[in-house]
Amino acid sequence: MTGLFIGVDGGGTFCRARLVDGEGNTLGEAVAGSGNPRIGIDAAWQNIMNACLEACHQGNIDAKDYAKITLGLGLAGANQPLEQDLVMSQSSLFGRRYLLTDAHSACLGAFDGQDGALLILGTGSCGVFYQQEQFHIVGGWGFPLSDQGSGARIGLSALEYSLAALDGISPASPMTDSINAEFSLSPEQYVLFQNRQPLPKEFGAFAIQVFEFAQQKDPVALKIVAEQVHWVSQYLDCLIAKGAEKIVLVGGVSEVIRPYLPERFCRYLCEPKGDAMAGAILMAKQQIGRMAI
Repeated sequence: MTGLFIGVDGGGTFCRARLVDGEGNTLGEAVAGSGNPRIGIDAAWQNIMNACLEACHQGNIDAKDYAKITLGLGLAGANQPLEQDLVMSQSSLFGRRYLLTDAHSACLGAFDGQDGALLILGTGSCGVFYQQEQFHIVGGWGFPLSDQGSGARIGLSALEYSLAALDGISPASPMTDSINAEFSLSPEQYVLFQNRQPLPKEFGAFAIQVFEFAQQKDPVALKIVAEQVHWVSQYLDCLIAKGAEKIVLVGGVSEVIRPYLPERFCRYLCEPKGDAMAGAILMAKQQIGRMAI
C-alpha cells in the first residue's frame, strides 16, 4: 500500500489527525489531547500517536502498512530546537515525518500552499506570513511571555483582575464576582492554582467567561477584550507591514474576538481554503519542514 499521508494539527488543547490517500480522499479522522510538546513530550507524543492510530483504524489500515505512511506534524510549541529535537527523537510505527509548528501548517492549509498570512488565536497565538516558499513568523513564543490575544492570556487577565478585585485593589464586576466564587473568595486558592503550574489551556478555560460577560457589557470583561484587541491589531499590522494582502484568522478566540476588531482590517480578512490538517498533509506530500525517518 502506497500514497498514504497523515496530517496532524497538534494544538495546545486538542490534537487532530487526518488520514488521506494519494488522491486526497479522507480515510479517517480522529481527536486526542494536547499535541504541544511543552506539556511534556511523553504525554504529547502519546496523544499524537493515539490520534494517528485511531485515524488508521477508521481507514482499515493494516498495522504492517503503518511504516509506509508519511506524517506531517504541525505542532504548537514546536518552534524551538529543543522541542523539535524531542519530537523528532520519538519512536513511531509510521514512516517519515515532517515537522513545523501548527501556525505553519495552518497557513499552508488556509491558502492551499499559496502565498498568504494567518493569525492563530487559540489557546496560544502566532502569526505567519508565507511568501515565495518562505515563512515569516510573528510572535508565538509561548505563554506567558508571548501569545497575546490568546485564550491563555485572556484567561490570565481574567484571573489577575478578579484577584485584584478580591483584594480591593481594582473594581469588582459580575465577571470578577463569578470567578472569585469559583476560587471560594480566597486568595489562597489562587495561589494554590498558580503553584501547581497549570497548563495554558487551564488559563484559557476562563477566557470563555470573559466573552460571555463582555456581551453583557461587564466593564472588566470589556476592558480585557479591549486590551487583547489592541495586541491582535498590532499582530495584524505587523503581518500587513511584511506584505500580507490576505489574512485568515483561525482558532477558538478568533471567532469571538473578530467582532471587536477595527473595521480597517475587514479588507484583509478572508476565509481559509483548508485547515491545519490539510496544511500538514501538504507538508507530508511536498516534504516541507524538518524531516526524520
